[in-house]
Amino acid sequence: MPSPRPRSYSWRSERPQRTTGEILLAQLWEAADLLVPRTDGTRRLIAVKSTVPVGTAERLEARLRARMPGESGVDVVSVPEFLREGFAVRDFFEPSRVVVGSATHEAAESMDRLYRRLSATVVHTDRRSAELAKLASNAALAIKISFANEMAALSEQTGADYPDIARIMGLDPRIGPHFSGAGLGFGGSCLPKDARALVRLASEAGAPQTVATAAIRANAVLPQRMARKLEAALSGLSRRRVALLGLAFKPGTAELREAPSLRLIAELKKRYPGIALAAYDPAVDVGMKRQLPAGIGLYGSAEEALRGADAAIVVTEWPEIRKISAEDYKSWMSRPIILDGRNCLDAHALNAQGVVCIGVGRLPAAPQGIPAYQGRHA
Repeated sequence: MPSPRPRSYSWRSERPQRTTGEILLAQLWEAADLLVPRTDGTRRLIAVKSTVPVGTAERLEARLRARMPGESGVDVVSVPEFLREGFAVRDFFEPSRVVVGSATHEAAESMDRLYRRLSATVVHTDRRSAELAKLASNAALAIKISFANEMAALSEQTGADYPDIARIMGLDPRIGPHFSGAGLGFGGSCLPKDARALVRLASEAGAPQTVATAAIRANAVLPQRMARKLEAALSGLSRRRVALLGLAFKPGTAELREAPSLRLIAELKKRYPGIALAAYDPAVDVGMKRQLPAGIGLYGSAEEALRGADAAIVVTEWPEIRKISAEDYKSWMSRPIILDGRNCLDAHALNAQGVVCIGVGRLPAAPQGIPAYQGRHA
């Protein structure tokens, strides 16, 4: 007689975390305690998809077995998700890989049946390796982004062009072209938290992650670097109006958690108390204004935010921001000075049409009649 088919459960939370990198598991334990023990011999299969500290699946399984009668069985597997915000549905049906960390052959087979309809590679491993793989993956992306921004800063100081350098590096198959763009750094709900969680875990385990620690520090200073660029391009910032084009940490989402825009706003307000900041983001509406620092003007269009501005900073590379023309900048702004924090604009074309466009890791020539930007000496 075939054995009863295991029941499948999945738990996922927003992974509450302290600023120290500690991942709080209270919600996980609460969810586990809500499971009612079965007495019919049916084996339970619990899949944890959220990012958790290494060893959590083992602890959860022990907790559940302590509450269940001897004839009941339970297997806890670690199946970390790798969904990108803004692409979650596509990544679910077309994942780059599915990682299954299990302790028994039966649990691994059950997960194989569950993911059989997807055309993805299923990687089987133990539970601790699966849990650490998720933290390591996001920390590796954070490191790559911070390295790109460090190289962009070096390019500015030496007169090199970082976008060309990134393209050259990307042609090397050992490096690849992804996550090599320079800008305002990483943010959102995953990379910052997971990088901090890895650093904390490594410190407690006696294997410090110096590279990941440096990546976090490098990311934290990027708002200061952008503020210095703005100061070099425009004097008297405490009396100026500056527009922020984009607030979300990336296009395709309204996510503001740990967004670079919030760090930049805090830095500008601290350095230049009288500065007037006007912001626009197509995905961030007035109802989300409470997530922004006090004193920030949130507008319903790019034109409203740019109207009368002395300078603008491109924070998020939304398609509609890329479409703003040189004539629009000159017509709407008091001074057509654009700091392209994502290198998403055609700087050469804008400069040729009378707009100062300053990218990241590059030094475009200023239009005739406008003082050249002294980025190398900022």
